[in-house]
Order: sequence, then structure tokens, then C-alpha cells
Amino acid sequence: MPVNGKHLLHLVPHGINSDEFKPLPKNDKRLLNLKKEYLGDGEYNFIVAFNSRNAHRKHPANLIMAFKSFCASINQEDAKKCALIMHTDKVCEDGTDLIATIQAICPEYKVVLDESRKSPEETVAFYNLADVTANVSSNEGFGLSIAESIMCGTPVIVAIS
Repeated sequence: MPVNGKHLLHLVPHGINSDEFKPLPKNDKRLLNLKKEYLGDGEYNFIVAFNSRNAHRKHPANLIMAFKSFCASINQEDAKKCALIMHTDKVCEDGTDLIATIQAICPEYKVVLDESRKSPEETVAFYNLADVTANVSSNEGFGLSIAESIMCGTPVIVAIS
């Protein structure tokens, strides 16, 4: 209802832009460049993405342990072609020293840490590069990274608590 000709309430639309967050063709140059940036020239057939804060409630160390368990449970030739790419802080006061965690519990498998700022276009390529996006947070409903991943056509793994 206008007051003195002005509206006091304004709609601020929110959500995920489906024109931006969408599946990309597998030969998209952004995907190929990002894959090379993260994984070099290695052959990787299964990529798990994590895009969240390095905070205890997000359980990034648990995800590393789960990734290790998964890789240890499959043929070792196939395990060598798996990668976990974590877009988060490597070390955080509210979280975990992920560098030390990887060295201690998962040195034999490919875990990549990336704490660089990503544009929306780069984030779309990140989700499209992955075969699955994981969110193992506790006490969190439906995280933004999961919604963005789904918009990009990438399946998700979530913890239900």
C-alpha cells in the first residue's frame, strides 16, 4: 500500500538464474580449461565437487574420508581416475586444516583444493565439470551449492539429519 505516494515494501527477487546456471555441452571451452586447471592432462572419469565454507558444521574432512573410502572400495585403476575438487578455504579458523587432513588421511587419491574467487560463469563450469556435487553439512537444509548444481544438471549427494 503506498504511503505518501511511495511503496514501503519492495520485492527483491531471489533464486538462481536459469539462463546462467544450466547444463553446458561437454566440449565447452570453459569446461576443458577448468579441467586442465584443476587436473592437468590426467584422465579423470569421476569428479566429485564440493562448494561450501570450510566450517566444522560443513564436515569437509568427513567428505575427504568418504571419498577415500569410495576410492578404496573400487578397482584401483578406476580409483586413479577419480578426483574430489573442493572449492573452499584450505585452512580456516572455524573449520579444518584441509591440507593436513588430506596429507594425513587421503594422500593416495586426487583431492584438489581451490580457494580462488569464481565468477558465476566459472561456477557454472565448476558444477558442469563434476559428475556429482556433495554437501555433507549437518543442520542445514538445502544449500545453495546443491540448488546451483541441480540447475546445471549435475546430480547431488546430500546428508539428511
